[in-house]
Amino acid sequence: MSLQVRVADQVLDVADRRAATEALVHKYDAFLNLLCDGKYAFQRDAVRAAWRFLVSDQYPDLASLARANWGTKEAIRQRHGSLDALLGRMPLRDKKAVSLDLATGTGKSYVMYALAALALAEGLADRVLVLCPSLTIEDGLLRKFTAFIETHEFGAILRELGAAVAIPGLKRGNETIGRGDICIENIHAVYENAGSSIADSFRGVGGRTLILNDEAHHLFSPEDAALKKWLRFLLNPVYDFRFIVNVTGTPYVGNDYFPDVVYRFGLKEAIAKPVVKKPNYKLEDTLTAHDWQQTYAIHRQNWAAYGARLKPITIVVTQEIARCVEVWRELIDFLVEKEGLSRADAECKCIWVTSGIPSGVRDKARVEAACPRRDDRDSPEKRRMENLALLAEVDRPGSPVEWIVSVSMLTEGWDVKNVFQIVPHESRAFNSKLLIAQVLGRGLRIPPGFDDQPLVTINNHEAWSGEIANLLKDILEVENTLSWGYEPSRARYTFPLYNLRYQPEQTTVETKQKPAREPEVTFLPQARTTTEWSTFSETGRLAVEISHHDLYDIEAAVAYMYLFLREKDEALAQVWTKERLRKFIVDGLEAGGYDTTFLSKANLLQLQEAFGPMFRELGEPHPRLSQVAQEVVSVDLQEVPRQAFSESTLKEHGAVYYAAGAQPSFDGHEVQLWEHYQKARQIANIDDSLLNEDVREIVGRLHQVDLRAFKTPWNVHYASYEPERQFSDRLFANADLFDAFVKMPDRGGYAFPYSYKPAQAARTHTANENFNPDYFIRVRDAHDILVVEIKQEGDDSNRNRAKYRDGTQHFATLNRRLAEAGEPWRYHFYFLSPEDYSFFFDKVRQKAFAGWKSGLMQGLGSQLSTTSVGGGHRA
Repeated sequence: MSLQVRVADQVLDVADRRAATEALVHKYDAFLNLLCDGKYAFQRDAVRAAWRFLVSDQYPDLASLARANWGTKEAIRQRHGSLDALLGRMPLRDKKAVSLDLATGTGKSYVMYALAALALAEGLADRVLVLCPSLTIEDGLLRKFTAFIETHEFGAILRELGAAVAIPGLKRGNETIGRGDICIENIHAVYENAGSSIADSFRGVGGRTLILNDEAHHLFSPEDAALKKWLRFLLNPVYDFRFIVNVTGTPYVGNDYFPDVVYRFGLKEAIAKPVVKKPNYKLEDTLTAHDWQQTYAIHRQNWAAYGARLKPITIVVTQEIARCVEVWRELIDFLVEKEGLSRADAECKCIWVTSGIPSGVRDKARVEAACPRRDDRDSPEKRRMENLALLAEVDRPGSPVEWIVSVSMLTEGWDVKNVFQIVPHESRAFNSKLLIAQVLGRGLRIPPGFDDQPLVTINNHEAWSGEIANLLKDILEVENTLSWGYEPSRARYTFPLYNLRYQPEQTTVETKQKPAREPEVTFLPQARTTTEWSTFSETGRLAVEISHHDLYDIEAAVAYMYLFLREKDEALAQVWTKERLRKFIVDGLEAGGYDTTFLSKANLLQLQEAFGPMFRELGEPHPRLSQVAQEVVSVDLQEVPRQAFSESTLKEHGAVYYAAGAQPSFDGHEVQLWEHYQKARQIANIDDSLLNEDVREIVGRLHQVDLRAFKTPWNVHYASYEPERQFSDRLFANADLFDAFVKMPDRGGYAFPYSYKPAQAARTHTANENFNPDYFIRVRDAHDILVVEIKQEGDDSNRNRAKYRDGTQHFATLNRRLAEAGEPWRYHFYFLSPEDYSFFFDKVRQKAFAGWKSGLMQGLGSQLSTTSVGGGHRA
């Protein structure tokens, strides 16, 4: 279990919006618009986020940016605990250094070239050094940057914008790097040639150099001794580098997200855009161990689906190099038998790819045993290098390679686009967010020529599918959601709604004649940590331990309350000593069975409210305010804010209703999620045992209704809990009685004020809140609007009595105002619990709904006298 903090909420905000900064940020928009266009426009936002930080004098270093965000972002405080802890996780905190999180396949090279070009054009830097973890990646970057530099339009636009350098020079580390040059080099060559041109070209000029670190997760999560020197090189005072931007699609150290990210375009956005393939996760499996036959069957399905356009590739991922070669050997044996191939032919179709050969005696022997020498000149290292050369060609039609076995943490470049199946061969290859993102990244790139969004199947073992889905949940930003609200194609079901504007005015004065009684308080449940349960689309319920920080040690709580009483009433503080307060608090906590060593913030507020009535002076008048109705105002259903619900709330107690034969409108990833629901529903209609329990629960919450009965302007109708679901069932069953209806959101739709006494005995202060009724229903061929609030059976709390009281007065006033204005609309207000539903619809069918009262309303109305003191409405 872990503390749940949304990744998106941890992104640092570069908040400098001053005119001078804005001018620099947008000075090169014409260049960025040409370089990053169409569905890749998000690359411009990534460039601007980093560029804004680099050019802003408001943030002299990363530490200053971190301090600014510490004060504004609760998620950052929650995750790190202290500012010192946050800064301690930033080894580049004294530099102008930040990170960009761009999912694999989203074009990181475009963003890096844009930053290099802008830095040279503006004169922020004289040189740019691009560092990467391998020679393969270096070669790829050189090809891409060469193409950028040779694009005439890019240089022409920069020249027109007055760039100090319009066309950069492109160098490798073995050449002298001068002003206006971009140098691309793999970090290993930098160490091995410390006295080379890198040292000569950058010694003493680091303050005028921009460093771009590609695949920067290797920088902070080094896998070998050479990579561990990468960070040391950046911090070397001989160079004194100042401007640094790290770029990666997997910004994790283990499971911890980078603390210095200023822009994020994660897998969720990339899939929804779509600029990468859509992952196709395994839901359930009867197999308890890996079977090559299943993997082979999926591989053949991919050939059937995509083989006419290209050659589909399957990759198998292991955790370590020796095991990688052993699994390759197992796959070769399988292909020889399955396809009747010679071993040489099978080895042409399947290669293994690693970043090196193990140096340990035992692991080296395992590699040699799995990959025997073909002749006297052969060796595992020779075979590895041959395979790397083949890897660069696998997407080409002439390449015979269909299968690749690799390690999960691969430092070599990977630009293969034809991957359509990923097989995590063991859980250790998939046991952290970093590894999951790395492995997924192998198969996300979309091949050229695809207008549709292809799938990449993740063929993991069923035994640890829960682990995968858990980590994917975090990588894809917590949990799937669907939204509901106005759909233009259903505008015919809108209808006029009217409300009243209220403003508070003094209407009465209360004079206290006798002292308040001793305070009484019932503390709320409290604990230092609680286990919260969430339900997710793939794994079902997940236990998350939440650590609560808004706590006061008992002595601090006592001291705080004593100071509170002294400030309010010195005489009261003399009576309520610290010893008496401590006993009062501890006794209350013990009565509730709670930990007595601390007090939660919520319970401290409960305690303060309990003492509140004791501060009023006898004989002194205390004004009472009431909300007074003003003019009639219109409520436009088309302007009601769109709402959202999560899969967990849907599975726990929600229900979704949608029209048969009509496709609800959704945006982005919601379209794919809804398609997934519908496919699962089709499977359930055939045999629901083919679905796992969580998917069956979701499917059971989807209710298709006749198109003629779906008389709402919303895309779908969402019921939040069981009484609402029961009412909605009857509403659709009796749709012939109505012209239209809407289920209103809990806030932002239709609201008016009400006041109530929170305690049953009505002895505490009056609370003022907004009431948002659940349903607005237009009666067929009439100007009558039925306003329905749904409650559990027997729910006659003070709050509901006050809602009924003030709601009744509100709609009576509204009807009177509408009549005075000559408007025909009339509102009828109801509180219903499930036992009232049959009577309600019968009364509507009999056209006898006006003035009818449900059993719940009669119970609430009989007790109105006990809640009528203070607050309330005035017409």
